Amino acid sequence: MEETRHRPFFVYGTLLPGQPNFFIWGADIIAMESAVLPGARLYDMGYYPMLVTAVPSETVQGMIITVNPAHFESVVQQLDELEGYDPYQPEESGYRRQVVEVVLADGRSQRAWVYLGDTAYVKDKPVIVGGSWAAYTANHQSDLQEWWKTIHTVAGLHKKSE
Repeated sequence: MEETRHRPFFVYGTLLPGQPNFFIWGADIIAMESAVLPGARLYDMGYYPMLVTAVPSETVQGMIITVNPAHFESVVQQLDELEGYDPYQPEESGYRRQVVEVVLADGRSQRAWVYLGDTAYVKDKPVIVGGSWAAYTANHQSDLQEWWKTIHTVAGLHKKSE
């Protein structure tokens, strides 16, 4: 199993403020800052996005969220469950938790955890132009909130395209 070092998280979808899963952070956030992940693209998976890397000319908009170190492991477990990530079998997971280099609003770089998807899952999915889930879903929040009321994990919800 990989080491879960106390790093912030780069979030880009339903874990952002105002989104259906922001509540998972609870009172554990100690800092939040806008950031972008260069070389990445977002895809619409229906009620959540998937981020893939190796797209040189694009960026994904999001936030760096730093959590209380005393609750870090608990937060990681909750996020892994939501994302359907099994650190003991990462190759079996739709999302992989990895460390990436993001760029903060002031231009500084920061290493952060992010949940990355696999291109095999997004072949037939719409691209989120501009890389901002919050902007993309601004007019659909009630639908998103309603759908997420009964969902606790995205494990098994996405299928690889042939």
